[in-house]
This record gives sequence, C-alpha cells and structure tokens, in this order.
Amino acid sequence: MPHILDNMIWNAITTGNSDIAIVKDEVGRYLPAIAPFAGMKEFNDVNLQNLYEFIPVAGRVAISSLKKMEHDESKWKLVQAMDVTQMVYEYPVNTFVTKNSNFIVPLTDEHIPLLLELTALTKPGPFLERTIEFGNYFGIFIDGRLAAMTGQRMNPVPYMEVSAVCTHPDFRGNGYAKALMLHVMKIILDNSFTPFLHVLTSNIIAIQLYESIGFGKRTELFVDVIERV
Repeated sequence: MPHILDNMIWNAITTGNSDIAIVKDEVGRYLPAIAPFAGMKEFNDVNLQNLYEFIPVAGRVAISSLKKMEHDESKWKLVQAMDVTQMVYEYPVNTFVTKNSNFIVPLTDEHIPLLLELTALTKPGPFLERTIEFGNYFGIFIDGRLAAMTGQRMNPVPYMEVSAVCTHPDFRGNGYAKALMLHVMKIILDNSFTPFLHVLTSNIIAIQLYESIGFGKRTELFVDVIERV
C-alpha cells in the first residue's frame, strides 16, 4: 500500500488542508494566493489531462512524484525541476527548548511584508501573500529585524509539514532556525501529528541540521513547477 507521504499534496488538500484548497474529481490545488501546489489522486495521463483542464491558461503549479516526470510540451512548459529529499521526525529529541526559545514570537498579517522579504532573499520554497494562512508561523526579531522564521504547511493527516525554515544571512550561526523548528515541531506533536519536511537533496548543511533534531530521510521526490501553455 502506498505511503500517505508518497502523494502528500493530494492527501493534504483532501484532508487537513481541505478548507484552503479547490478539488474537482481526482485533481485539485491549494488556493493560488496561499500555495502553488497541485495534486491528483493518482499520477497518470488521464489526471494530467484533468489538471490541464483545471488550471487556467498561463497558470503555474508545482506537482510532485516518486518518479521523474515527463510533460507534454504542447500543454505544459517546465519552469523548474527539483530533486527533493523528504524527511520524517522519527528520532525524538531530549528537549524542545533552546537558549533562543524566549525570543520566539508569533507572526501575523502585519508581518507579511517582512516574511515575503525574508523568503525572497533566502528562498526556502514558495511563500506567497497568504501562505501565512497555513498557521503557526513564528519568528525571531533581533534589533527590530526579522532574523529567522519557520511555520507549518501541508497537512496530510496524520502528518504536518514544517516549512519556510529560513534565517537572514546576517544572523546565521546563532541557532535561531533550530529553536524555531523545535517550537513548531512541539506544537505539531501536541496536536497529535507527526512532523515532516522537504529539503533540496543538494542542501547537505540543512539535511544535517534536520537530522540533528530528529528527522530521518524517508524518500526522494521529484518536484516540477509547470505552466499551462
């Protein structure tokens, strides 16, 4: 039987994130202002055609698969292809508190310009105008500047994704990202979900950080950003 996280986008938009998604038959997507991800019940040519008819002309979405994808160039323009490692929290840490935990504050709509600025600079993954609606975004401010942030994203029950892990270059090396991740992970666990995350397979430093706080590699995924021609 396929693992829930093999098709995490479809399972998220039909379970934990169904309130911020649009689903039609066997394809669907998050609301465009919240996230670019689209999914399908089964990855096959029929549903790729259904997705093509579901997405407006020039519409751009990100889809994932366990296998390398091929796209009909008459219908889809490949914008970006990424090799991604999926990691699941499976080695419990001793504490979720660090020396930086007292600096953590919740992020709200008033902080959106700062979130967009930091994610545009550090590129942790897509972060849009209303991505904050996934909930539980937190940051650390140093001298009035947003030094680091982390939040949650896809919720394919019973899993919850840790996302937007990023630190401003001026503040790296202080353990801010680790403190924020542990804070978000504790909230996820307290709500009876299992934390998971995605990272570019080439980002060895980030993978080592995630392994140090209890994440193990589960599988490799191919994520393609495609635009309807």
